[in-house]
Amino acid sequence: MKVQIEQSILDDLAKAYTSGVSGATLGPSAFIVLGLLEQRGAGTSYDLKRWADESVGYFWTFPRSQLYAEPQRLVSLGLLTEQQEPSGRRRRLFQVTGAGRAALQNWLQAPAGVPELRDLGLLKLFFIAGDDHQTLQELAAEQLHLHQARLAEYQRVQATYQDDPEAEAALQTLHMGFLYERANIAFWQEVQRAALMDG
Repeated sequence: MKVQIEQSILDDLAKAYTSGVSGATLGPSAFIVLGLLEQRGAGTSYDLKRWADESVGYFWTFPRSQLYAEPQRLVSLGLLTEQQEPSGRRRRLFQVTGAGRAALQNWLQAPAGVPELRDLGLLKLFFIAGDDHQTLQELAAEQLHLHQARLAEYQRVQATYQDDPEAEAALQTLHMGFLYERANIAFWQEVQRAALMDG
């Protein structure tokens, strides 16, 4: 009985440690590294940057320099392994460990919480004076152009991956991207029309 209780305590401590690593000391960039390496296999920091640029970078903004620093930290936590090429460019190749997979899984199963919204166009719109129709028209035109360009980029990405059976989850996030860009286009068209009528 005493041995079972002690083992139970050890199991609880191990679980607390794993959830502590995944929650308290790891931020979103760590999980981007773990997730990309888990999906794509072993890779360098440069690979991580390239993979992020063509996937999560569309909906999660973060400094790409984190993809060069974060893998080293994850190695020190035992969540990644590192192998360096013996010659040539001596690139460092990172791979997810069992503990890294467990931390990623714990994070995926935890609640995501309320989404963050940081939109510079909306922030500027909030502070534009009601009678500054010229600035409002320029802002609306700029935002329309940016959201139309992003929508066109999403259409290109969809054409590339729509027949890939392994891209189902990525295509779901892309669908949200379409909804988001179309809503922004409709919104900024309304703002533009109102500014033109009032101006």
